[in-house]
Amino acid sequence: MLDHDADAVVRDFFKEPFSIAELTRLIGSRPITEFISTRAKSFVERGWDRKPPSKKEAIAAMVEDPTLLKRPILIKNGKITIGFSMSAYEAMTG
Repeated sequence: MLDHDADAVVRDFFKEPFSIAELTRLIGSRPITEFISTRAKSFVERGWDRKPPSKKEAIAAMVEDPTLLKRPILIKNGKITIGFSMSAYEAMTG
């Protein structure tokens, strides 16, 4: 991102976890499945591979266990990119 002269604020949400209110605002009306890390160990342990959680259940679990939150999350000019995608980053930082 720095190659594109993009200003970035980095938040390590393992050290500075999101609150339920913050995640609720961030996710908004988007499908919760866009934000869930299917690679997280607790994803399978919770049985979410068989039955996806409700948005409320997933947000509460993500606050408790940040590994469930797909990362990184890039926010710029109201647009959100979730997960690693160099092409999406380049498009946003242009």
